Amino acid sequence: MSQLDLAINRLDAAMARLDAAVAESAARGEKDRELLQSELAILRQTYDLLQTEARIVADQLDDVIDRLGDVAQAEAVGQR
Repeated sequence: MSQLDLAINRLDAAMARLDAAVAESAARGEKDRELLQSELAILRQTYDLLQTEARIVADQLDDVIDRLGDVAQAEAVGQR
């Protein structure tokens, strides 16, 4: 076998290894992307739940503030 044939064989083997590495990297990238998409979906759901809870708490605080204002006003009227 000539040196050219040896070089071609080595080049073919290197190309095969490179193709396999690229394929493996693409498969791993797809799995990583799916995992990230799943985590993002969970985070969006959590965010939506937290927003809902924040609105509920804000409404409750508004009610308490209104009642405190009513009490303070009633006391101010009673002290006159």
